[in-house]
Amino acid sequence: MKKKLKSLSLLGVIALLSLGSSSVSAESVTEATYEKAIDPSGIVIFAEAKYPGPGTYYEPYMTTREKSTDFSMEVSNTGAGTTSVTRTVSIRKFADVSIGGETELNVMAQKVKASLEVKAGVDSTKSVSITWSIPAKSVYTIKAGSVVVKTSGYIERANSSGVVVSSTYNSGHWTTSEFSDSVFVRSL
Repeated sequence: MKKKLKSLSLLGVIALLSLGSSSVSAESVTEATYEKAIDPSGIVIFAEAKYPGPGTYYEPYMTTREKSTDFSMEVSNTGAGTTSVTRTVSIRKFADVSIGGETELNVMAQKVKASLEVKAGVDSTKSVSITWSIPAKSVYTIKAGSVVVKTSGYIERANSSGVVVSSTYNSGHWTTSEFSDSVFVRSL
């Protein structure tokens, strides 16, 4: 917020008074624009420390975890006993942050307690062999993919006193682990 301060220097006031009221003009007033409000008492107010020391910190506003399915298939077991189905599937691995890079993403991941599988900006696939057990006389949907973390909040930078000197809205999303599921469809 910008505040306008209009002032007369003490010397200017004395000069104006000595000239009389007929000589006072608007040009005697100086105007300055300040980025922050000025405490009229002249006392310097120190900001309160939010963090233990200097560094980059993250204050999350919202965080979600959800499954992202990369492979899905319906399988049937017409036999009398449980059978195994093995498939090699491609699982997507990625990490992205809207502003910044590795530092910001690592700070986010640490704060929301969700590990990163790849570095910032990476989007790749990994082949994984997975085995599912399918009970007798049944149909199941087998699935595999990644658990994806999405978060948004504020990246804050603090000075040596732990006082926040900048705060920027940011968001990121990344894969944190793999999953495999089997979901019952019907009996045969």
